[in-house]
Amino acid sequence: MSVADPTRHEGGSPSFAADAARLLAEAERAVAEDRVADVPEQAVQDLLLAAVRLYAAKRDRGDSFPAFAADRVTATDVAITCVAMTEVVNLELFELALWRGWSNV
Repeated sequence: MSVADPTRHEGGSPSFAADAARLLAEAERAVAEDRVADVPEQAVQDLLLAAVRLYAAKRDRGDSFPAFAADRVTATDVAITCVAMTEVVNLELFELALWRGWSNV
């Protein structure tokens, strides 16, 4: 997997983009080297929360872009994460499907 180029960003802070690219590279290294046990659960939760909040806010304001490139994650990665997120907010998958049909997201 390639690492995002921290010099490429659309608006916003160059340091924000660089920090995101650095964290992505560190996370990918931890997974590749089977060191995920070394990453605190709270850190994973904080990063996921930040990504979800930012993505939702940008989509809510009308921006339309994919969550990530399809070749960067597996269907299993997405399924595990989505199920965990829906459990946290007590959202059933059929409710998510209904919401998707009623919205412009």
